[in-house]
Amino acid sequence: MSDILNPRFEKNLKALYQKNPLLAAQLKILEPNKKYEVYIGKDPLNINIYDKENKVALFSQEPLVEIQQKIKEFEPYNLYPFFYFFGIGNGIFYKYLSNNPSLKKLFIFEPELELIYIALNFADFEQEILEEKILIFWTKTTNFGQLDQYLVKEGQWIYSRIYNLHIYNSYYGKYTEECLDINSIITRSLEHHVIAVGNDSTDALIGLEHHLLNLPELITTPSFKELLLNAKNTDTAVIVSTGPSLYKQIPLLKKYAPYLTIFSVDASFPILTKHGIKPDVVVTLERVEPTANFFIKVPKKAQKDIIFALTSIVHPATTNAITQGIKSFSMRPFGYTRFFDLRDYGYAGIGMSAANMAYEIIAHSQFKRCIFIGQDLAFSKEGKTHSKDAIFGEVESQYKRKENASEKLLIPAYGGEGLVETTPTWKMFLNFFEKDIAETPYEIEVINATEGGARIAGTKELPFGEILKTLQKTPKKPIKLTPPTKEQIKANQRHIQNKIKEFLNYGYKKKKEVEKIFLKVVKMTEELERLNRENKLEKINFKKMDKLLEDIDDIKLLFQEDIFIKVFSDAVQSYIVHQELEFAKIAIRPIKTLIEKQVKQIDWLYAHKFWLFSLAGGMDATLEITKRAARQWMKLPAKYH
Repeated sequence: MSDILNPRFEKNLKALYQKNPLLAAQLKILEPNKKYEVYIGKDPLNINIYDKENKVALFSQEPLVEIQQKIKEFEPYNLYPFFYFFGIGNGIFYKYLSNNPSLKKLFIFEPELELIYIALNFADFEQEILEEKILIFWTKTTNFGQLDQYLVKEGQWIYSRIYNLHIYNSYYGKYTEECLDINSIITRSLEHHVIAVGNDSTDALIGLEHHLLNLPELITTPSFKELLLNAKNTDTAVIVSTGPSLYKQIPLLKKYAPYLTIFSVDASFPILTKHGIKPDVVVTLERVEPTANFFIKVPKKAQKDIIFALTSIVHPATTNAITQGIKSFSMRPFGYTRFFDLRDYGYAGIGMSAANMAYEIIAHSQFKRCIFIGQDLAFSKEGKTHSKDAIFGEVESQYKRKENASEKLLIPAYGGEGLVETTPTWKMFLNFFEKDIAETPYEIEVINATEGGARIAGTKELPFGEILKTLQKTPKKPIKLTPPTKEQIKANQRHIQNKIKEFLNYGYKKKKEVEKIFLKVVKMTEELERLNRENKLEKINFKKMDKLLEDIDDIKLLFQEDIFIKVFSDAVQSYIVHQELEFAKIAIRPIKTLIEKQVKQIDWLYAHKFWLFSLAGGMDATLEITKRAARQWMKLPAKYH
């Protein structure tokens, strides 16, 4: 490799150190020219690379000819905002592709570190790397937890229905396993985010109502910040989940309970109570009423001296069932909870399970070690879903095993031996664990001592008994939390009432804007249908349509406004997102003629007719629920009656 290329490589490496320091460090210490030899033709862009090990060239024909063919091949993809490629080649094709103004992000996955090194010597990607327009990954160090954060920044999952992992050229055909692994990570991430949005707005509206009903009590409880400052009464936290494997761990947990900080999920609380184990913290985040049974079906005295970490969206029956101990409310990181700007009470519960939330609390409290037990996330060999003594039984009907082997959802088993059957819900919990563990911003030893079920990437797998032998046997002290003062409570009461009024004022104003554009779209589609019936399509007023499409774009810009996101996005995003997944197919459709352009305009208009109707309906439901819940504890202005 000639020294003249070093300045370009140094610039690329410097940019990489800011965006992907691990890869930059690996490239810095790489010994080049071990597996590959570079050949440059008369044209400095005619760069071929020879694989000395396999005795084959990266390009089977002249590199520039092959790259020009590839450019032509990708012309129909001109409007695609996201690309995913397996193989970096010599980097020249990607430099061309990055000049496309429609492109937002280009992901490149390369199995050979030396090829990344070579490409960064020949192509200047400094700006693209700094802007995160080009993201380069070495497949050997790429996993779900690391990659997922990059796959959501620009809402790539909206385009999941047009996703494709392109293999750079035939040279990369021999990396089948690595290619399949990367494809699996990307599809898992896209699927995870589409599922996490849901396809039903009902849950979000129920959550909003519960949040509003719980607000008056929330502001009287010790804050989430107070919990995080005081939860660490030992160095080791254990999360007690309710998987089938929990029961075998109960004797050990009971023996070592005085020296561990025990975080119990709500469903495990009755089991622990039955066996005389008092958890330090019980975590609950479900918005459904049956969750209250975990607290109703234990003796009231069992609640004494326990911290109950609740989210603001729990069903009022749950909070009413907790009459002893100390409640500490926090808010899940939804738009409508952020709107209320009660920062000391937020935010936890980004994951979907109580155990996910328990890990967040443990990580934020900076424990040195976190142990999972009962976190199976899979059916047991006998088909059980929950531990012995679980109050809803060992086999919950909501989790059904698939009869057909081809339909089973299989994931790596604990210990790495074989596969176990899971469900989409458990897999989502697993995804959140792996993401959260990968993104924990400080050193924490995470141990999976479940001794069964699914493997959780990023954890050490060790027997529970083996870990407990290393514990320092220093008895823990109770966790003490200080509630807010009367003055703080009064100030927050005024604050939440003002926020309710602001929520409604803004909401009704924006709803009116959306309804106005919707009626214009209805009028234009009726006009199009009339002209079609009368065979007068040449009389379509495309200038008027252009203006209306601009108005629709303006409505879409609302989703970039922080206040709109906070007030409405959670309630409307499920059906809006699923429609946007379809719109993506229209958006990337290439147009070469005036007719193709006009057909695309008409398709875009019709697609947004139902979108606007859905949006207005979701906004209306949000505002009605807000009024209904707020009336329970405050007097609303007359205009909202």
